[in-house]
Amino acid sequence: MKKSARRYIENVRLMDDIFFEVFFKDQPQCIEVVIHEIFKQLGYPLVKVKKVEVQKNLNALDKRTVRLDALAVDEQGNHINIEVQRVVSSNLERRARYHSALLDTNSLEKNSDFSSLNECYVIFITEKDFKRKGLPAYQIERICVQDNTHFRDGTQIIFVNGEYRGEDPIGKLMHDFSCKGADEMKNETLAERMRLFKETKMGQRELSGIELDIAESNWEGGRQEGLEEGRQEGLEEAKTDMAAKLILLGQMSLEAIAEVSGLPIEQLREIKSNLSLSV
Repeated sequence: MKKSARRYIENVRLMDDIFFEVFFKDQPQCIEVVIHEIFKQLGYPLVKVKKVEVQKNLNALDKRTVRLDALAVDEQGNHINIEVQRVVSSNLERRARYHSALLDTNSLEKNSDFSSLNECYVIFITEKDFKRKGLPAYQIERICVQDNTHFRDGTQIIFVNGEYRGEDPIGKLMHDFSCKGADEMKNETLAERMRLFKETKMGQRELSGIELDIAESNWEGGRQEGLEEGRQEGLEEAKTDMAAKLILLGQMSLEAIAEVSGLPIEQLREIKSNLSLSV
């Protein structure tokens, strides 16, 4: 095994979106654990996950496509999108809005009544505290301004604070998302899955070399998406996300990443600082 692959396997955590996708692929029972811990604390009804898809593309005719980290569907047909976000961008709120809109667009069948729309949850797990209030999570729902009542359109957006630690469901879950090994984890279902990748040859073979393959694929896909739209915003977001992945891999200098991504070295240093790595 290459030294870089061994280093990746040893240090990777669930807060890494590449590993997140591999970890939860075809694992409804594992993604159900994540959803339940969040829902229990925030007061949402618990669900039974029927299936989970990773790297799921949502299309909107000739408009912008989004690729979801994970999309779970429960037995009632409710959609739960979970994203892990290491770098908090300034347009994260609008990105969550767009994810929610595309989930609805891709779930309502032609000629169906609007009452057929199921509940829709968009959950961003951010490594840094999104609103810097120290809370476990931030729930976003529409309200009627005049009487402050819930609009109840079935849409919920949740930002989970990856920095939060507490002896409650989200605190324990975020602890597990930061762990590099199964023995450190509190949830046994997640720990058992982690052992597969960290402690067995089969799991290590699955991870070995996968980080660069996925990174290159995501970079090219995100770059092409931005170019096809003709939107600088899409391209810049793809550049930033890809630069963060390359920094985490630790195989390229900041100068080399700047050459590949086109991002200024100052911005790369800021990204690296936000990822809690030494410059």
